[in-house]
Amino acid sequence: MRLKLMKDFLFYIEDCHQALADLYQRLSLEATDEKVKLLLEYMKSKEQLSHCHLHQYIEKAPLSLLDTWLDDFFDQSFPERCKHLKFKPELAVEDVVHLAIQLDMQLIEAMQSAAKNSPTLEAESALENLTTKEEETLYQVVMASHEFDYL
Repeated sequence: MRLKLMKDFLFYIEDCHQALADLYQRLSLEATDEKVKLLLEYMKSKEQLSHCHLHQYIEKAPLSLLDTWLDDFFDQSFPERCKHLKFKPELAVEDVVHLAIQLDMQLIEAMQSAAKNSPTLEAESALENLTTKEEETLYQVVMASHEFDYL
């Protein structure tokens, strides 16, 4: 069994948010529909904000939490996969929402799994709280996407 520090897992999630921001930026440059471009810019900003909040969380987290050993069970190819995702420039708002839900759920599931398998209550609680924030953010994205239908 391989182990990884909690801080390394959080750095990985931080990298995932940056990879998503980069993906949404690339897609917004390729998209042809103005509503889609706006939604992708919104998604990029959301991911940059999530990255920033997680970075601040890591800086303020106690060492006892950051130095907790977790099972190294998570797939670390997410950022690389984001770099290679290809889509047609004719993306629709629904396509972006579906993509965002799919990708965010992969991160949420990784965090839920890490929380469930955490060796300490402190790590479990921290990961559950971070997962809840991710879920709330995803909900906000879905709600915001409905606003793009009325533009």
